[in-house]
Amino acid sequence: MRRLLNLLVSLPLWLAGLALCAMMWLTFADVILRGAANAPIRGASEVTEILLASVVFLALPGTSLRGQHISVDLLDGFFAPMALRLRDALVQILCAGLLLWPAIFIWEHGIRALGYGERTLYLGVPTGAITLGVACGAVAGAAAMALRGALILVHPALLAQEGEQ
Repeated sequence: MRRLLNLLVSLPLWLAGLALCAMMWLTFADVILRGAANAPIRGASEVTEILLASVVFLALPGTSLRGQHISVDLLDGFFAPMALRLRDALVQILCAGLLLWPAIFIWEHGIRALGYGERTLYLGVPTGAITLGVACGAVAGAAAMALRGALILVHPALLAQEGEQ
């Protein structure tokens, strides 16, 4: 089961990494061409924006399932170990529900944008398709958070990283 979860999490993280590298190389090339030859790459800012959204929403499910979000443990000393598990599970499930709320609005906006035929200014990329991709990433992130919350309650050993047991 752990291998399946790792495989499901790894592919989007690799894609996010590739998008991040592409964004880096595109920015590098754009700056060099702009400075050296006064020839910026047409639409580079649009592609960078699309790649940035891709990085965030491709990495969200994996980051959520692995529990790798930034967290502050100021109040952990006030909870007993069993209460910490319950608190962590409830926080994950609550955050999953809270993430679904904007995902619904993002999805509706994407459908409207597709209906209107909205496109980016320079490259003409359909903005609705990008928006729907963001909504899918948010829903996948919410599902990963809910799954993590459930696993914290029923099978916490499954979430332990290799070498932690």
